[in-house]
Amino acid sequence: MAGILGIAFFLCLAFYLFLIAPRFARRKKWPSGFFQHDFAHRGLHGGDIPENSLAAFELAANKGYGIELDVQLTRDGELVVHHDPTLKRTCGLDRAISEMSAGEIKGCFLGESGETVPTFQETLACVHGRVPLIVELKTAGKRNAELARKTYDALCSYGGKWVVESFDPRLLHWFRKNAPQVIRGQLAYDPRLGGPPGNGVGYWFLANLLMNCLSRPDFIAYCHETDRNLSFRIMRRMYHPVLVAWTVRSAEQYRRLQGRYDLQIFEGFEP
Repeated sequence: MAGILGIAFFLCLAFYLFLIAPRFARRKKWPSGFFQHDFAHRGLHGGDIPENSLAAFELAANKGYGIELDVQLTRDGELVVHHDPTLKRTCGLDRAISEMSAGEIKGCFLGESGETVPTFQETLACVHGRVPLIVELKTAGKRNAELARKTYDALCSYGGKWVVESFDPRLLHWFRKNAPQVIRGQLAYDPRLGGPPGNGVGYWFLANLLMNCLSRPDFIAYCHETDRNLSFRIMRRMYHPVLVAWTVRSAEQYRRLQGRYDLQIFEGFEP
């Protein structure tokens, strides 16, 4: 009986390690110079400059910071750069981006700044390859394949350096299957230990990196406030993947995380 239990334990452990394993990609496959940058979360925003705006991207690029940004699909299939699924927080309009046309969205101002929600093409033209990008794809449900394909097509015709990331492992699986050369990252955090609120089976699977078997990411972008998570610690010690910390909000946090993370996504201060 003890022998059977030992074999069962070994098999369960092996399966668990298989589930949480990232892709074993060497750093030299990353775009050159990527690790020399810190990344401004949704651009370098604050004060009169709203997040995920052309002004925020212009300022970040002028100062030499890499940029992390969010891409979503409109009702008519255009790519726009915005974080929330609705415009309520940023524009005061409680409508979902997925239910609006690109033209409707362009008529909405980000706060009182005079800036509007930019299209992805406007953003790429603004940055113009000056600094690297971390492009987060927001889940689009049944339209995930359309979002992934259109984002990939736009980036393929862009001359700058970029990688992609997402919370949704299905989006990353699209890249794994259709564009395996693209550097892809799995976003995750453990809501039990901090970070944004979240509950349900999906959050538990993501927190414990059990969906890595679907996305096989090149890097893990983890909420540094919750990296006491056991699966994260095991994965880091076993596989030594590229690690990206989000979101770093002070110089003290930045200094503490150096050496533990390969890249840092910051907000509210400048490193």
